[in-house]
Amino acid sequence: MKLSSISSSAIQNAMRLTIRQSQNDMTQASLEATTGVYADIGVSLGGKTAQSIDLTRETSRIDAILGSNSVAEGRMTASQDALSNMSTAAQDFMNQLIALRGNKDSTSAALTQQKATDSLSSLIGAGNTMVNGQYIFAGTNTDVQPLTDNSTTATTDIQTALTAYSTGLGVPTSQLTGAQMTTFITTKVEPMFAASGAGSKWNQWSAASSQNLTSRISNSEVVDTSTNANGPGMRYLALAATVTTALSGLPLSSDAANAVTDQATSYARQAVDGLNEQASQLGLSQSRATKADDALNAQKNIFNNSIVDLQGVDPYEASTKVNSLETQLQTAYTIVSKIQQLSLVNYL
Repeated sequence: MKLSSISSSAIQNAMRLTIRQSQNDMTQASLEATTGVYADIGVSLGGKTAQSIDLTRETSRIDAILGSNSVAEGRMTASQDALSNMSTAAQDFMNQLIALRGNKDSTSAALTQQKATDSLSSLIGAGNTMVNGQYIFAGTNTDVQPLTDNSTTATTDIQTALTAYSTGLGVPTSQLTGAQMTTFITTKVEPMFAASGAGSKWNQWSAASSQNLTSRISNSEVVDTSTNANGPGMRYLALAATVTTALSGLPLSSDAANAVTDQATSYARQAVDGLNEQASQLGLSQSRATKADDALNAQKNIFNNSIVDLQGVDPYEASTKVNSLETQLQTAYTIVSKIQQLSLVNYL
């Protein structure tokens, strides 16, 4: 009988190769057990890799839209808060005008003018609100402060125009009738606060763009996600406050003074209506954005589930594989150790 020789070196090298392969397999198995997806998507999926890439790209696109929507929703929420503050200021001012109508004493006039000043301060402060470094009422001019308090210059312009108006009628300012004062305010003062046109000086108050920011809130929807300081609400509030400041302290007849109060009250009411209209339009955009978010999240869940079906591995199977490979490695290490301890010296 002939016996073939067996090289311990060959066995040792074979064990080393086994250990190296087992270590690689264990690394992949451990990664799959931890992440729940294949360690090498391309190798595992083969021809379905393109489908996996498409699904991942779709979820990334949805995430981008959801991120944009979050920024837009934050801007609209801040705008709603500011519009609410301005509307409250306009309503309080209107109530003050109504309560003090017909009172010509200095105390009532001072209270009315103070209320006008407070309303104007609320308008300027809220109108210049910033969110994430952008002015929310500046339209597309988000880096430009939209509102400037031009009441001092406007007051001087109104009083100068009133003097010229009464001179043209051939009567002193103190003798103007209520009808004449109403005509002056509606034909001379109101055009100063128009958004545009002859006589408009609103550009001295506002640097805002009349074009609102728009956002794509879904694949097919684009909505306005801001409003601007050129809307009627803010202009009429500035007009009501400035008319009061410029004219209520002048020596006017009772009829003319009441006309000033009535016009200021009318403008304050239009300011409330305009501000509420702006808030309503933003509310519609907010509602659409919320519904779009719900639809996008539903789509994202579907895509994620599809990705899991393609890329996902059974965590229990992966864990079992890791344990099995650990056992193999330990056995291989033991064999290699035993082989390394073989020596002819032990048999001499």
